[in-house]
Amino acid sequence: MQLTVLGANGTYPTTGRPASGYLVSDGETNLWMDAGPGTYLALCNELDPMEIDGVFISHRHPDHCSDIFALYHAVAYGPGREGRIPVICPDGLAEALAEFLQHPAALDTTFEFITAGDGDSFRLGSMDVSTVRTNHPPPTLAPRVSVGDRSVTYTADTGPSDAVAAHAAGSNLLLAEATMTGRRGPGSYPHHMTGAEAGSMAATAGVGLLVLTHIPAHEDPDRILAEAESEFDGRVALAVPGARLTV
Repeated sequence: MQLTVLGANGTYPTTGRPASGYLVSDGETNLWMDAGPGTYLALCNELDPMEIDGVFISHRHPDHCSDIFALYHAVAYGPGREGRIPVICPDGLAEALAEFLQHPAALDTTFEFITAGDGDSFRLGSMDVSTVRTNHPPPTLAPRVSVGDRSVTYTADTGPSDAVAAHAAGSNLLLAEATMTGRRGPGSYPHHMTGAEAGSMAATAGVGLLVLTHIPAHEDPDRILAEAESEFDGRVALAVPGARLTV
């Protein structure tokens, strides 16, 4: 498997740095995980979007899903694609997207929405995808994608979570959000992680490689990296747009 970082900014994109979006491929199946703003064009640099076999959307916040509309228009009005694209997503997301378009049936002509929940598993081409709920509102799912004995787990947006750590146990690669720096205090937002918390999750899960993502443009990524390394003795890297990581 290969994980390609399409975008990794937390909350909002900046020039040359799209928001959350990743491509997982194994030579047979292409899965687009999260579709934050700017990631559709980054996806186009990697492959013809008509070659996408499925999409995973972790939750309805715009920095994780808004570019699904670009794919919708490309497939609905462009040439070269037959059949609907499976979209795995949490409860209520398909309805929220349709409501935005004010055309409930439009997306169903292009996408086959598959509602996932805590503890669900799906087969997508050559990939097995399992999901757990994260510590983040609205309903948010963390996927684990496996091909044979290789796996990558993506935390999506989450605060500290024993459930997500257990879900990631033994993964070859953990793609973990690390939105905040410094020590957690009583007033800290509970539904995102610090760099140290991402490192602690990787240590608990016993993963091979920790890749830090969802770092906002106004935070210092080197500081977050150092905080993660203080808690995890394994390899740690920053998610950088265009990076291709072998799983």
